[in-house]
Amino acid sequence: MRTPSISARSLVARATAAVLLGVSLVACGAPAQNAEQHPESAQTETPQTETAPTEATGTEAPATKAAAPADGTYQIEAETDSSMFRSERCTLVVKDGTYTATLVLPGEGFSKLYFGSAQDAASAPADEVYEYAEGEDGKYTFELPVSALDEPLKIAAYGQRRDKWYDHTITFVSPAQEAQADAA
Repeated sequence: MRTPSISARSLVARATAAVLLGVSLVACGAPAQNAEQHPESAQTETPQTETAPTEATGTEAPATKAAAPADGTYQIEAETDSSMFRSERCTLVVKDGTYTATLVLPGEGFSKLYFGSAQDAASAPADEVYEYAEGEDGKYTFELPVSALDEPLKIAAYGQRRDKWYDHTITFVSPAQEAQADAA
């Protein structure tokens, strides 16, 4: 029985790969060492984002967000993570800094929505689960409180056919147009 041996080409290829790996690791670490030896050269001009505390969590969030929309009614986009769970249209009502969305789904597959995970939705109290109302056009329509604009929100959707909750995300996009009607 013969033991496998490493050919000269294979040995050279492996040695070259090892040297390149070593060089790239040293190169990646070089600026950090240089910064320790010469702190004045470590300063780079990276843009700083101001932060402001958020009310819900007390943590800081970037202050570069768009200004809150004025009171009124807006047609907005509601972006989702799936073609199976998507918005046909969405209307946002802003009143006294509170957002309420009327979300219209194109089909009849999802009959309930819950802000959170599918696992939590299965045992959520009934007052935290949003059930559809049939719109004038026969589409499943949901009235939802919106906690944030331009941020993905975890939402669970209940699929009637399989009797199962599904995890999704939805982002209510800030309105880019003027109020269509004053909600006051």
